[in-house]
Amino acid sequence: MTDQYHDMMVLQAWFSPAFPTGAFSYSHGLETAIQEERVHDAASLKDWIATILDHGSGRNDALFIKAAYDGDEAVNDLCLSLCSSRERQQETVELGQAFIRTVNASYDVDLPDGLAYPVAVGQAARQMGLDLELTIQGYLQAFAASLISVGVRIIPVGQQAGQDCLVALTPTIRALAEGLSQASLNELGGAAFLSDLMAMKHEQSSPRIYRT
Repeated sequence: MTDQYHDMMVLQAWFSPAFPTGAFSYSHGLETAIQEERVHDAASLKDWIATILDHGSGRNDALFIKAAYDGDEAVNDLCLSLCSSRERQQETVELGQAFIRTVNASYDVDLPDGLAYPVAVGQAARQMGLDLELTIQGYLQAFAASLISVGVRIIPVGQQAGQDCLVALTPTIRALAEGLSQASLNELGGAAFLSDLMAMKHEQSSPRIYRT
């Protein structure tokens, strides 16, 4: 049994905007979706993020966290090979590098270089004995909040609308964390094709605000 108060404090630090991963500089292709007016208000922003969580990279990242937490040594190669575009791979590698650098320096963990971000999170949580379900929940909540901040800035929608969007996504995040903490890599898959296409198109976007 883990100490959930301790775990929550660690996870809140890891997934805080103040944690130096630079997550604020990535849009996961959402910038292009907004430019093309596929996402244009709070409702469409919420639907876009919910689809990614339920049927896209959010769900798969949770499964990669679970596999890394369980000690699967091949999961990093699989995670990197399933990135749907160059920028998706860039995003997960760069976030992973920044996360590894910080947790190795500040926490009692020893992660190798070259890990994808969700794999690094899973390995760090395992080394620290953190609760897996809480780790997945914190990761997905931070992922959703980061995308919401993109919408708040460039659609734009107000900050209150952004908070309402995050609250509306809470049941989805909670259900995913509960279910996927018991799942295996056999559950990998995706149907968020438009999100993947927007990430690909972003590679050719100019000018741009976000790295991906």
